[in-house]
Amino acid sequence: DGSASPETGGIGLKPAISKVLFTGDFFRPSAATFRPTQHENIRWLAQILRVPVEMATGLPGREIVWDDRWVNQSTFETATMRSLYGCAWLEPSIQSWARLYGLRTLPDTIERILERIFAESLVIGFELPPVLMHFFLRREIPFVDCALSPVRFMDDLLISVSTSAKMASDVLRSYQVPVAMQKLVAGIISGHSAKAFPKPPRPNSLLILLQTRFDKAVIVQDRFVAIEDYLEDLQRVAKSYSNILIKTHPLELNSRSFELLQKAIPGAVKTDENFYRLISHPNVTGVAALSSSCLHEATIFGKRQHALMPRVNFSKSAIGHEQADVGDAILAP
Repeated sequence: DGSASPETGGIGLKPAISKVLFTGDFFRPSAATFRPTQHENIRWLAQILRVPVEMATGLPGREIVWDDRWVNQSTFETATMRSLYGCAWLEPSIQSWARLYGLRTLPDTIERILERIFAESLVIGFELPPVLMHFFLRREIPFVDCALSPVRFMDDLLISVSTSAKMASDVLRSYQVPVAMQKLVAGIISGHSAKAFPKPPRPNSLLILLQTRFDKAVIVQDRFVAIEDYLEDLQRVAKSYSNILIKTHPLELNSRSFELLQKAIPGAVKTDENFYRLISHPNVTGVAALSSSCLHEATIFGKRQHALMPRVNFSKSAIGHEQADVGDAILAP
């Protein structure tokens, strides 16, 4: 019932739990227009976890999403979401989402709405934003956050899981996929990538990775940053390398940042080569980016990591909770 003490194996939080709610960053709109973006991710997570969670808890589960298709029984639709942004004195836009993302408190009107929705629930989230996690902690609403692990070269998806309850976090760590296993798989991938490399990188190459413009990974102090904001830091890093490769993000191939970097770093060239083939090659010795998860993968392949943004930590959640990279054990009750 959610009131068990840590000694009896419960989550140690006082409010009773009567339901399981699957949610995520339902505040996040598209960069192009003010429309929902996370409803499908939330429903994906709910679909794969609903059965084991119901088997383990006996509690009903449902999704809390922003979705304009009424047949999907959505919680919020666009007019409501515009009003919620207005309650926070924000224009409904992707730039406003960056301001909302990390707030530690919300206006009373929004807090009361969220309290009515999430009271007496166990929340299971897909990449919960700090603003919601802070709300849950204040209201003693237990939550489990599930994010795609930065390690994406394994034979199946790994999920980075964190939780509001310390005892649950300790249990989750026992299911963590060992780093040693990740390194073994990286070695196998490196072996495959060693074949048929007609234009290998030159010795002592730095690979610079560009990222999408509107993503939670590039929010600093309620605004989006770009790699040109850290140009001097990147130039200092580049001095330690003999050759510079720049790889644009597959969703933003015509990047303005690429043109700026080419002018700022003489001799830098663009590469369209596969990321894993590049970091498998011994001539690539370092990888730089704002905060890309590829930086973490590069360290597993034995490369130097240069995260340009401050306080980049791939082992903790957005509010500093320890994460455990879990494989298909997450599907077990």
